[in-house]
Amino acid sequence: MESYLMMAITLALAILVGHGFMKARIPGGLLVGVMLVFATMQVLTGTLWAPPGTKEIAQMIAGSFIGASLSTADLKRLPRLWKAFATIICGLIILNITIGLLLTQVSELSLVTALFASIPGGMGTIPIISQDYGADPITVTVMQFIRMVMGIGVFPSLVVKLNQHFKTDQRADTQNQEPTPQSTLARIRPINSLLALVAASLFAWAASQFLTGLNLMVLALIGMAILKLTIGVTPLPIGYRRLAQILSGWYVGTTFYAEQLSALSQLVVPILVLIPMFLLGCLVIGFLVHKFQKMRLTDSMLASIPAGASDVVLILGDLNITNSDIVVLQVLRVIVVTSLFPQIAVFINHWLG
Repeated sequence: MESYLMMAITLALAILVGHGFMKARIPGGLLVGVMLVFATMQVLTGTLWAPPGTKEIAQMIAGSFIGASLSTADLKRLPRLWKAFATIICGLIILNITIGLLLTQVSELSLVTALFASIPGGMGTIPIISQDYGADPITVTVMQFIRMVMGIGVFPSLVVKLNQHFKTDQRADTQNQEPTPQSTLARIRPINSLLALVAASLFAWAASQFLTGLNLMVLALIGMAILKLTIGVTPLPIGYRRLAQILSGWYVGTTFYAEQLSALSQLVVPILVLIPMFLLGCLVIGFLVHKFQKMRLTDSMLASIPAGASDVVLILGDLNITNSDIVVLQVLRVIVVTSLFPQIAVFINHWLG
């Protein structure tokens, strides 16, 4: 009974802090606030937990929220994004290898641990599989957690503030702002948002039993997009996005334990290398995407942020950014990073290790 009371108090405090962060106009303030409160309380007590399915529900809501915002025009733009996608993936591969090699020079981390620790995405999967390849899972978890926290809580606001000084964003990018026509059926009889969310979630769960390579966020996105483009879906209220942020912050926060905090003190130098390198890489890759794809500079840099795709997408609303190209590129980035980058790390370790 005491554990449930502690959980309820922590949740209430987390939402309160998150609301304060929102009022302070911190991008993703609700998610960041909830995550930090739960992580702090978990370190202090070690008794917190997230109910089964918390992460999965957050992913399905986030994916459904994205899918409901897509249109036929967005899907038609997919083939045109190949330059941006290729630039982001190639840039992140170079960044991953560079940071991994640099970490071995400034610390005692093994090459395989350094490479897995600097993979730009997959917080929920990379630490789990890292041990199978000989990496230290605690180090990988801590470094991935720090990368994700910075990617969610610092990078977006920093990118926006930096780009306020660039005149390129003052010019409207008409080719990225195409009209988003709805189908005739969508205008005639759109289905209720809650019913659509349930349907998309059921589709995601059923599809996940067969398509194990795709996470629930991507599958829910596909399910909701199908509904949106066929029978129509009423816009999902912002409350759904807030709920997903709370659940995501809750889950991530409870994965941070005292053991990882003690390991954190021994990883100060690697972290001081990792964070600036990721920020610099994000800016450089974003600038290249801006040049090659002709996206707004702010949008191209946000599309290059190495954080969780669902978290970045949930933050976009707080920044009043609606460019669906960012959503598409972030989802594709996570799919490729999660499936390909561990294999690259193993190859580099075998080649140089």
